[in-house]
Amino acid sequence: MIDFETPSDDAICLHEAGHACAALVVGLVPEFIEFVDDEGSEGRARNRMPVGDPEQRCVVACAAYAVEYNLYIAGRLTNAAGGAIAEKTFIHLAIGNNAALDKVQFFGEDREGPDKKWPADDDRAFMVAGQQIARRLPMDLVVALAEAMLNERRVERARILEIAAPFLK
Repeated sequence: MIDFETPSDDAICLHEAGHACAALVVGLVPEFIEFVDDEGSEGRARNRMPVGDPEQRCVVACAAYAVEYNLYIAGRLTNAAGGAIAEKTFIHLAIGNNAALDKVQFFGEDREGPDKKWPADDDRAFMVAGQQIARRLPMDLVVALAEAMLNERRVERARILEIAAPFLK
């Protein structure tokens, strides 16, 4: 079970590993995935991916949501108290919080309105794309990359390729 509400380090690692895994699947090699300890940073983790073409960028951008969706469907995500997370809460956290920067990458621009929300049609399009990718994402590779990030705090290109080699034969 993974605390998705707080979020736990496990949830953060799975999010970043989703981006890295999708990049590998579409032929891109991530430079790194890591936890961020810098004061003033936008989040607790970050990655650096090659730019790729528009289709590759879209896949990589919504892959973290795809991982979170797979975990939600499998009943693996919990609230901070350890209870099952409700669908409304999942969508709010996954799309409203976690995917903020990912949606900018996916659409190529920030479409947040003055109310600090994205248009509902954009959120739906992002979720549909993520759910389609969720079916194709090798979750075993996501988990292996997430475990490496959790244990090593920073996973660089060579290590990512080493971890991915058995999965991408």
